Amino acid sequence: MIAVPAALAIAIFFWSVDRIRRERAPAPEMPRQPRATPRELVERLLRPAADTLSQRRRGQGKPTLAEDLGRAGLSITPAEYLLIRIGAVALGALIGLFRFGLSVGPLILGVVGFIVPPLVVRYLQSRRRDRFNEQLAGMLQLLSNSLKTGYAIDRALETVAAKSPPPVSTEFERVTTEIALGTSVEDALSSLLLRIDSPDLEFIVTAILLHVRVGGNLAEVLDNISDTLRDRLQTKRDMQVLTAQSRASATIITALPILLALGLYVFVPGYFAPMTTTTVGYILLGIAAFLVLIGNVVISRMTQLET
Repeated sequence: MIAVPAALAIAIFFWSVDRIRRERAPAPEMPRQPRATPRELVERLLRPAADTLSQRRRGQGKPTLAEDLGRAGLSITPAEYLLIRIGAVALGALIGLFRFGLSVGPLILGVVGFIVPPLVVRYLQSRRRDRFNEQLAGMLQLLSNSLKTGYAIDRALETVAAKSPPPVSTEFERVTTEIALGTSVEDALSSLLLRIDSPDLEFIVTAILLHVRVGGNLAEVLDNISDTLRDRLQTKRDMQVLTAQSRASATIITALPILLALGLYVFVPGYFAPMTTTTVGYILLGIAAFLVLIGNVVISRMTQLET
């Protein structure tokens, strides 16, 4: 009679202690969402503006921002490119504000910051396209040899991607990856033309697509194209040698007044002050810049090799 109530009392005591412990225990925390990285924040903020701008450029028949950046070989998104452009404008305006105060200087440097990123992208596109065109003849020879050994066109493209130097290897590696993921050869090569703006590449892709559709001796066609490209490349190099003096003169004529103006501005600021503190000085600087630009355009036209 005493043991049973004592056992019940002990059981109730420990049950109460366990219940109190559970009530006082902190509630399990909900899993926290990972914080957004700076790159994700940039995408959230500027992605709508980048998409709108790309749609507008597509409507005008121009390449989208993503295609432009791809042609330049840049691994940044359109939103990041817009952030760089905004940062360049802000940096130029701040430099102008600290250097010239509240005047036309911050506005001019802000415009310069707005113009510089597209110029850099175009320069990278031109340099990458030139390197790609210089490697086309070797790529064609490698592709032709692969076809002569009995490889199919997709296997021959893999050989080109594996044994060619960049940027040819990079672009054809992307082509072979798209084909391996189920994309047709026609669509993969068409995407390559969007990334590389090259008439020579367009001619080569047309020959490959004709071979895929109607057949024929593609290796012989590629050999003929390779010989033609080698001759054109050699002619272009000869023209560059013949016009080297004129191009060097253009560089010197352009750099000399700019370096002279910077030297006077830094070492003799009082002598050069009328050019940066008066309206007439700004007008004369603008006229000088315009004349230098016209001289470069004329010399460029004189030394340009028509392709």
